[in-house]
Amino acid sequence: MKGLIAIVLCLFALETFAAVTVNPRELAAIKLQSGEIIGNLSLQESTKVLKSLDQDDNIEIRKRVIYPEEVSRLIVSKLTKARLTEKKPNPQDYN
Repeated sequence: MKGLIAIVLCLFALETFAAVTVNPRELAAIKLQSGEIIGNLSLQESTKVLKSLDQDDNIEIRKRVIYPEEVSRLIVSKLTKARLTEKKPNPQDYN
């Protein structure tokens, strides 16, 4: 019975993972299993990467062929990024 519950939970986790979709505009780079990062992807390149991963085809980027098994991580950048603001002390407080 415990095994059946574990299998159901694993399937549920896989469905949740598969439901996460990446917008081609948000895809900034891909990381390969060798540790190499291919960054600054254009919109066309990121669309090609996502389609190739969905169809399990080879990815051709910048005159290089990448197999889908080599891609270990998709690096996504969001449009809203935190801006560091520094609060300066008021000089009058020191008098």
